[in-house]
Amino acid sequence: MSIGRVIFFSILIFTLFTILSFFVLPKKYAVSLGIIDTSVIIFAFLVWLNDKYFHERLGQRVFSISDKKFVDDVVVRQMNMHGVTEVVKKENIIEFYKKGHKTGQVRFKTDEKGDPVIIDGKYIIEIEAPEYILHNIDHETWSIIGKR
Repeated sequence: MSIGRVIFFSILIFTLFTILSFFVLPKKYAVSLGIIDTSVIIFAFLVWLNDKYFHERLGQRVFSISDKKFVDDVVVRQMNMHGVTEVVKKENIIEFYKKGHKTGQVRFKTDEKGDPVIIDGKYIIEIEAPEYILHNIDHETWSIIGKR
């Protein structure tokens, strides 16, 4: 059973308990439980909306990396940690799929000939992924920079 179902059924049981409390408990306690239950339901709904509409929204970051190994070490690992089921490597693009839906990609900037652009010995990459994954990649990148 998924976490979402457990939370849903927990709220449902608490709501049934609250309704039952209007018949068993004094009114002031039943009303207090009703207020708490209403707050929990509204909060759960707002969290669901946030997750549905904003959490998975794609963002983009541009990085300059000195080694292509960075993509495997940081980006692919972060995407895998968040449930990516398939990684497709094309010429200068790496695409990430989760249950058949494209969830992100890494694109190496290329010149007119199709060769990766290298400036001062660094590749330029564009990472397109959900914001929470980009946030984790940012933190890990700064951690790597801080160790040097």
